Amino acid sequence: MQNMGEVSYSARQLLEVLRMDARQLRRWQRWRLFPRRRRYGWAELVRARALRQIDTACRGSRQVRESLRAACLHFPELTDPLMEASWFVNHGRLRVRHGGVCMDALTGQLALPFATPPARQRPNTGPLIGRPPEQPTAEQWFTFGLTLEGDPASREQAVAAYHRCLELDPGFACAHINLGTLHYHGQDYAGAERAYRAALRLDPGYALARFNLGNVLDETGRIEEAIAEYLEAVRLAPNYADAHYNLALAYQRRGERRRAVPHWRQYLGLDRQSPWATHARTQLKLTLAQDGLRLVPKSVPGSVMSQRGA
Repeated sequence: MQNMGEVSYSARQLLEVLRMDARQLRRWQRWRLFPRRRRYGWAELVRARALRQIDTACRGSRQVRESLRAACLHFPELTDPLMEASWFVNHGRLRVRHGGVCMDALTGQLALPFATPPARQRPNTGPLIGRPPEQPTAEQWFTFGLTLEGDPASREQAVAAYHRCLELDPGFACAHINLGTLHYHGQDYAGAERAYRAALRLDPGYALARFNLGNVLDETGRIEEAIAEYLEAVRLAPNYADAHYNLALAYQRRGERRRAVPHWRQYLGLDRQSPWATHARTQLKLTLAQDGLRLVPKSVPGSVMSQRGA
């Protein structure tokens, strides 16, 4: 397996991993915020992720460049202010925090404590900011796996990153979930089941793991077991719309249309406008009619996007 410092990306792969538009990358390069190279490594991936977050929030690459230049004047000890300081956007303007000082990056005006935005408004740079450490933590390997999942060509590396995360922290349930999802999309249902059950051994009350396991059991023809997992998912999370949908669908496939009714209704109380809601509404109306309508599962297993989201 390649380690974090050895992985490289083409420009196309970088855009796919970060779900960026090529025009945004060209704009950064025009303003000399990001290098022009044939291949990019871990450090460039981290830089692109940080740039995307603050550029999107303040809507202007020119402002980002000028703010970075100004930060070098305010904090001469910084050699790379984007990566060495903390950044956030307040009312469309970039603020920088370094060494306990928070200020408007362009004007140098100090920000009072009450002007500091809550954590959810800051760019979620997380454990990726900075150069790759010599000994990455489990959470950093988990985040690295996330950046690789979006590109099908990198999914084997994502699997390896999650395995490395679990070597360092066997109790990292989120990594088991995401491993299961990668196995599921690769049609390795046995591997997906093992991963979801491992997550549930760590946390039996993990509703997402119950739902994902239900999908695997449903996919492999074990509908009774699938229903049991979907029921547990909605018990743990009564407003879990996807679980209600798939539970209603499973009951109908088993010929128990009346049992599906409350779950169609629950789903429609949570989702009224999507194409899935239209399908659920039709099924509810046809509960005691013919079975000719093709039933399509609404959802497949999902991934955990951050440890906090578990």
